Amino acid sequence: MVPQVLGVYVSMRTERTGMGATSRDVAQKIYWLAAHCAEGAPDGGSAPGAPGVEVASGGRYVLQPLTDVHLPSGLVKDLPEADFIEHFLPDAECYDKFIRPAAEALAAYIDELPPDAPFSVEQFSPLALPFDQLRVLDGLLAVLRGRPGLVPRAQDVPDLRAMLDGMSRLRMVPDFQSRVAGVAINLRKRGDYAAAEYYYERALAVSGQEDRILFNLARVYYETGRAEQAVDSLRRALAVNPGLEVAEKFLRFVLTGTRLGGTEGAAAQAAGTPDADAAEAPDAPDRGTGESA
Repeated sequence: MVPQVLGVYVSMRTERTGMGATSRDVAQKIYWLAAHCAEGAPDGGSAPGAPGVEVASGGRYVLQPLTDVHLPSGLVKDLPEADFIEHFLPDAECYDKFIRPAAEALAAYIDELPPDAPFSVEQFSPLALPFDQLRVLDGLLAVLRGRPGLVPRAQDVPDLRAMLDGMSRLRMVPDFQSRVAGVAINLRKRGDYAAAEYYYERALAVSGQEDRILFNLARVYYETGRAEQAVDSLRRALAVNPGLEVAEKFLRFVLTGTRLGGTEGAAAQAAGTPDADAAEAPDAPDRGTGESA
């Protein structure tokens, strides 16, 4: 399967500068081009995997630091999904300013190559392509084949074109939120509410107004006995999307349960709360009433 470019992501590194009483910690942003490889290892690469690390969606995450002009360096490192989600956040502005234009120009160049002409490495040389497109090309080849400094082969071109097509349609923040929320959903279903809460909040840190993530965070609050926080999260979800019926029904349920005897009294009815774990499933059933949410 062709790797999917996820865009530009940022990690933070803290360094101590100065000496003695004048020393201080300075936070430094590091920009990376991130990609997800669904399965298998690249040519010359090795499949990643830290022992004991669960990768929720399978495959591996490949990151390469950007240069000082915000273009791919070609130096790649593999990460398990848990590390990627916990330590990296999307930077759509950097991607749209530096990477997307070069990727779209490179895609247009490939499309204009004569279809009946034999493949030639010179078609992808510094004489044929400007610097920014060359850097994007090198970065994509490094993702495809697991190491930097490679020249394209004829069999690479269809994969490169498919990756570039995905880059032109990329929606970074929703994609990242979906990945983080997917991890949180699995954790909540396993009963690891503290970890699920952390990941839901991390998803909201990217964009704090996502109705279904707020809804599912309310479920964590409710299931851990924090009805007031559940109500607040549900009201925030409804402020974003007044038509989210499943949130309206759950809010009514929590408020009614609280009035009838507090959180413990409502907990006996928890099996009847609506379930909308997947953001793609707006019609999740309300199992307690048999109605559609």
